[in-house]
Amino acid sequence: MKKLVYAIAAFAALVSCQSLKEEWQPVFTFGDNEPAEMKIWTEADLTKYGFSGTFTTIKAMKGQYEKKTSLERKMTSGHTITENIWIKGQVVSDDKTGNLYREIYLQDATGGIDLKLGKSSLYSDYKLGQWVYVRCSDLCIGAYNGMPQLGLEPDNTTTNEYETSYIDNQYIINSHVFRGAYDTPVTPKVVTEAEVKASITAGFTGDLWGTLVKVKGVKYGNQIFALVYPHGILAHKSTNPYNRVFLSDAGTWGITTWGMSKAKYVEYIQAGQFDAVVVGSGATKYGTILTKPVDYKAQMGNDVITAFGPDAYITYKEMMIKYATANYVSHYFKFGSTDVQVRTSGYAKFADQDLDAKIIGGSSVDLTGILTIYSGAAQMSLVTSPDDPDNPSVKIN
Repeated sequence: MKKLVYAIAAFAALVSCQSLKEEWQPVFTFGDNEPAEMKIWTEADLTKYGFSGTFTTIKAMKGQYEKKTSLERKMTSGHTITENIWIKGQVVSDDKTGNLYREIYLQDATGGIDLKLGKSSLYSDYKLGQWVYVRCSDLCIGAYNGMPQLGLEPDNTTTNEYETSYIDNQYIINSHVFRGAYDTPVTPKVVTEAEVKASITAGFTGDLWGTLVKVKGVKYGNQIFALVYPHGILAHKSTNPYNRVFLSDAGTWGITTWGMSKAKYVEYIQAGQFDAVVVGSGATKYGTILTKPVDYKAQMGNDVITAFGPDAYITYKEMMIKYATANYVSHYFKFGSTDVQVRTSGYAKFADQDLDAKIIGGSSVDLTGILTIYSGAAQMSLVTSPDDPDNPSVKIN
């Protein structure tokens, strides 16, 4: 990180000197108080302001990750890019609906990448179709459950489950991410089941991950996946099975909405729809959410029970209501024999919108969104609302 800090300082000094020489150049500033209209960069501008390096494709940049062995990945999360390379891509996502958070997806002719910018309301600064230049030197290419992500090296506040952290410092963003010209938004690529399967087989290097696609003729699988954490203070880690509840492997648990806002989540809990759900993960299971942590004192140990505090003596169901938050839901759709999970944030504007009865009834649909990979399965994030009047992400056939 020291190298990155030095680079930021040098960058600031360079811009200061250039502003003295180029008195009549467009005025642009850096920091949190930047004006709404920022400089639109070109490749010529980057050269003019002293930025060197070579442009490469998104696919080639992601290939940097493959230079590490499996052992090296376990020892040092992600791969810090040392080469002076750049990528450029068009914005294919926005967070206007709230279904994406603190990230944008960039796409070129070779593939897409999740850029972890660490800011909200990014749609106001990065428009659909706009070109963006990214200086990759000192950034980190990593994966989360197989999904390629470009960000910073993991810091002490992240867990080993994340190989990158957010680029949430505005000065670092301004020295690495440059907004370019506006262009026609990317047309979603209509993909086949065979292409999705091929990307799943390829894993991290799959060509479709991070790109805007359309899958046609899929049918609802009547199954959901969601992971909720009953206790709001205990760490949300896979090593804490006593604080994990999986809503999966048993149909939909009565969830009919795309996601769950806090209010909808509590409504489902109070209705008793989750009463039979078992606490735990993997081979470690406890009782249903109607039991209490203290009931498993011998299995959990005194330290764990102490960590729960007074909450060890209330039921998990009561705990889930006490610490209720919005929660995502992944709905399974069948693309031939291949599952595509449509993941919706509980903070999305359409989170509490019910799936159309025709979808639940078996009608085929076309889905449009960003295709990603999660633990070896295809996952899609809808960019627009399912029933957006101008550009619906879900079309019932």
